[in-house]
Amino acid sequence: MRLLWPKARVRRVTELTPEWLAARGLRGLVVDLDNTLVPYGVRPPAEGELAAWNRALAEAGIPVFIVSNAKPGRTRAWARSLGLEGWGLAGKPFPWSLRRAVRRMGLAPREVAVAGDQLFTDVLGANLIGAYSVLVEPIEPKKGLPHTRWVRALERRILERVPGPQNGGAQRSESGE
Repeated sequence: MRLLWPKARVRRVTELTPEWLAARGLRGLVVDLDNTLVPYGVRPPAEGELAAWNRALAEAGIPVFIVSNAKPGRTRAWARSLGLEGWGLAGKPFPWSLRRAVRRMGLAPREVAVAGDQLFTDVLGANLIGAYSVLVEPIEPKKGLPHTRWVRALERRILERVPGPQNGGAQRSESGE
C-alpha cells in the first residue's frame, strides 16, 4: 500500500516552484499532462500562470519533462508549446518512461519530483523508481475517460488511509494547507 502514498500533495502543479523543489533537495521535475498540467482536451499554447511557471523553472535551470499516458501527438504538441521534452503512451505506472526522463536529465531519481493527478499511474510510477511523488489535485475531477472516473472513487478510499497531514502522505505544500 505504501507504493500508493504520495510524499506530498498540492492543489495545482504551479505550486511546485523552484523554491519548493529546492527546499526538498529536488533538481528536476516530471509532470503528467491531462488534469495535472492542463485540463483534459485543451490545446496549446500555454498562457498566463502556466506559462509564467514554466519560465520560472527554466530560468532556475530546472529540467521539466512531460510524461503522459495520453496520445503522443497531444503530448508532443504541449511539450513543444512549452519548450520541453515529452512523450505520450508512457505506460505509467510501469517505470521505463519515468526512468528515461530522469536519465535524460542526468539526475538520480531521488533528485526528481514526479507530479500527477492519479495514484495508480503517477504516484505509483514515481515511488517504483524512487522519485519524490507529488499528487496534484485534478484540474477537472469530473472529466476524463470513464475508467478514470471509476479509479478516482477508489483513490479517494485509499487516500483516507494515508497517514500524514490531511491524509496527504508526508506533507502538504505551504499554500495547500
